[in-house]
Amino acid sequence: MADGSRIRVSIVAEGSYGVTPSPNPAFDVLPVTGSGLADRLGYVQSNVINPDRNVDDLVRLSKAAGGTIPLELRYSPAGEGLSDALLGLLSASAYTAAATVASCTTTAAAKTVTRASGDFTTDFVVGDIVKLSGGTAADMGYYRVTAVVALTLTVDAVANFAGSAGNVTVTRGARATNGTSTPSFTIEVAHLDLQKAQIYTGCVINTMDLNLAIGQLATVTLGIEAQSSTRADNNTGTTDVFIAGATYTAAATHPTLDPIGVAEIRVGGADYAAQSLTLNLTNNARAREQIGSLGPVSMARGFFGATGSVTAYLADWTDHNAFAGNTPTDLWFAAIDANNRGWSISLPQVKFSDVNSPTQGNNTDVFKNISVTAYKDPTESCTVRLQRWD
Repeated sequence: MADGSRIRVSIVAEGSYGVTPSPNPAFDVLPVTGSGLADRLGYVQSNVINPDRNVDDLVRLSKAAGGTIPLELRYSPAGEGLSDALLGLLSASAYTAAATVASCTTTAAAKTVTRASGDFTTDFVVGDIVKLSGGTAADMGYYRVTAVVALTLTVDAVANFAGSAGNVTVTRGARATNGTSTPSFTIEVAHLDLQKAQIYTGCVINTMDLNLAIGQLATVTLGIEAQSSTRADNNTGTTDVFIAGATYTAAATHPTLDPIGVAEIRVGGADYAAQSLTLNLTNNARAREQIGSLGPVSMARGFFGATGSVTAYLADWTDHNAFAGNTPTDLWFAAIDANNRGWSISLPQVKFSDVNSPTQGNNTDVFKNISVTAYKDPTESCTVRLQRWD
């Protein structure tokens, strides 16, 4: 009997849709908390009339696979499974490498960062999340860039800088935005206690549900659409290996992210006293089938959608006014672990689809419940910006 504590879920990018790399596929192990992948078969019942009232036949007309993979969210460097899966979710081909500029100055009584020489526009753009370090403590932290010229960055600091001359380092995490690439993966779900595995090919990362909440670990659930699956016994002669020559690289050990490690969460440039945040991303993937083939021959992607919700303490009517006035804004957060590594996610253009603040009764805080829908930002030309902080 299989034991859920003995599964290993791993992923490898495919060069051609539905084809596992060969020979010697190099799988990366995902930090999963379970697996909901399964085959999906479509049947149609025959309508031939039989005098004995029995069904004449049950015909299989479609075959696919898919489901969900729940994970804990943690830092994942380039080339590891979780990092690659997030790139696949964004339909992005690669991260733009991180950039660092030292010996900068935060301008007192302003929200600008300057450098003595060089050109910020080479590596920084509007919408980037940047980290300031090394200077006056009050000025240090994570900020969103609102303007870039050669020697100056303007950021969305809540208040003007106190000023720190020549000792500030500006860092931009490696970035990716949602795009139009079409990556696919082979995902293996191995039951190591049985030495058996189910291997899913033609996998597209279709959705992601992210959850950050007080008292909970940060989690993501990936929704997978797949072409098909096969089942394998271990006949390779090597323990825990189900495809000849396959290798399995475990993720490096990093702390699971949590709400205490959320360095910033801002909407419209204002800090949020949030209790919870959820984010839902989708590629609207759909299987493409054709006569003469059983199962999808490719996977199409529709529009990239992003929605979310925030629960925060009610302090003013800013968000209610934005909702009533149909006013666009932005939302971003940075979740960082004890080793100063993690992720930031930015929705640069959102509108509130609902804002309410019900009062539950005596001895309760009043919260505002905000629902957001993101769409393409005209300046940044994206819906989502993901940055990895190494």
